[in-house]
Amino acid sequence: MDRLRTRQAQALYKAMADARQALHKAHESYQAAFAIAADTNANPDSAHLLRRAGADYGQAISQYSHATMAWLAFVDRELHPRKQ
Repeated sequence: MDRLRTRQAQALYKAMADARQALHKAHESYQAAFAIAADTNANPDSAHLLRRAGADYGQAISQYSHATMAWLAFVDRELHPRKQ
């Protein structure tokens, strides 16, 4: 398990944790923008806010997905090395 304590492992895990935190923040922002849009019948300003929040949320999902896949690939590679 020392392989999970290397600098690379710590960096990958931190990237995943940071991306997860950003995802939660983006989700909250999207929910808030959605509520504003619903309350204002999606006027142009609130519709723009909702589009922007949606794009940010989508980007956060993508970043979290990439960070998670990088972490999982590292774990798979380090804990289940292929025999050559």
